[in-house]
Amino acid sequence: MAIRARSKIWLEDDDGTYLMGPRTARLLLAIDDTGSLRRAAENAGFSYRAAWDRLRRVEEAVGYTLVETTVGGPGGGGTVLSASGRTLVHTFLDLEQQTKRLVHTAYADETLQELAEPPSEV
Repeated sequence: MAIRARSKIWLEDDDGTYLMGPRTARLLLAIDDTGSLRRAAENAGFSYRAAWDRLRRVEEAVGYTLVETTVGGPGGGGTVLSASGRTLVHTFLDLEQQTKRLVHTAYADETLQELAEPPSEV
């Protein structure tokens, strides 16, 4: 059996209220990829309403707009990430990768293997 250290990163506000984690980052990336909140929500495992609620809660906490929307028209409406939204998601993803590297470096697999072995009896 192998034992590995893992970590999960999320962002909170000053009161400790959850703002976003990997799933919200996936939603933001999917908005950037699809140009549609409905398709992005589906891809990230959110209902449309839950996706809008999450976006509004994060926007309220950070004080800037994450997405820009257009309504109808000849090409139909759409939703795209704002420049600030793009910066937020990429900064979050960078933080997540740096944390994974730090955990891996600090607790290399071989360091934890002794936990997988039964203790020797004296």
